[in-house]
Amino acid sequence: MNRHHFPSMIRALVVALSVTTMLLTACGTDDDASACGAETTASGAGSGLPDSLNVGVANNVAMAAPLTGLDDLGVEETSTSTASTPEELRTNFIAGNYDLAAMPINIAANLCAQGIDLVLVGTVSGNIVYLMGPEGTTLDDLRGQTVHIPFENDIIDLVTRQILDSAGMTYTGENPDVTLQYHPTPLDIATGLTSGSMQYAILPEHLSTVVAGAGGNIVEAQSMQDLWVEQTDASSLPFAGFVLRGEVAREYPDLVGSLQTNLLGSVIEVVSDPQRGAIAIADIVPIPVDVVGQVLPDLRPTYLPAAEGRTDTELLYESLMTTVPESIGGEMPADGFYGGN
Repeated sequence: MNRHHFPSMIRALVVALSVTTMLLTACGTDDDASACGAETTASGAGSGLPDSLNVGVANNVAMAAPLTGLDDLGVEETSTSTASTPEELRTNFIAGNYDLAAMPINIAANLCAQGIDLVLVGTVSGNIVYLMGPEGTTLDDLRGQTVHIPFENDIIDLVTRQILDSAGMTYTGENPDVTLQYHPTPLDIATGLTSGSMQYAILPEHLSTVVAGAGGNIVEAQSMQDLWVEQTDASSLPFAGFVLRGEVAREYPDLVGSLQTNLLGSVIEVVSDPQRGAIAIADIVPIPVDVVGQVLPDLRPTYLPAAEGRTDTELLYESLMTTVPESIGGEMPADGFYGGN
């Protein structure tokens, strides 16, 4: 896999700080019928790292940023493929086509609740999703309006509903404050916003930047992460999580810690050198380099190992458990879900 390396000292520093590497806590037990979240000690059956690693990621700049340094992981062969929908990510992971996948954070918990053997390696936050509308648009401006959202019951939709709930705004029943209209892809919404047939929407990067730069009156009015932080005690909004197959984590006891160090170092390097970061990200996802370069300055992607980001992750899960428990499988993940505890 072609990668653009960052020959900086940052990764070396991150690796040095992580020499006291996080102990692996894998989901499941050594039993083939194990359930996700059952805390266990790694078996150490194999060597420290596998010979190959298959990785799946959404077509998203923030999710791709931690993967820009995979060639430095120490795995002989890594391959990365993109998925166009959350469902594609989910089904490919269940089918075993991905060893590691970056997916919406609610799907990670839902798979765990289903007994899919996995461990959460880390979470990704940032200005990944925006409320789109005319300049100066606020939540209150959405009253009486239709808001267009991609992927019903995906994390974008779920977070939108949580934020509307917190603001005391209804979106179901007769005469709701806000009407939510769903679309099969974000591209459908981007087209509607640029054509003028839509006025308000929730749209992820990179398409939000493309729409805002299209010359119309629609802008990235507010970051959904900012809105979430304003209404909760969270310090960030973990939209996505990197999950690793449980059997892979147990067979290769050094892999979770190595991944956490590598993914963190990669994001730091992307942020510190966005020009080179844009080239590296465009090598992973099919987004033009110039578009990635426009997205990165305001995106501010952040990666946290699972244990470090657990507080914000659980705060989101607790909110979902209150309103849409089925979105995370009806239960909070057990301690073993969080790799590196």
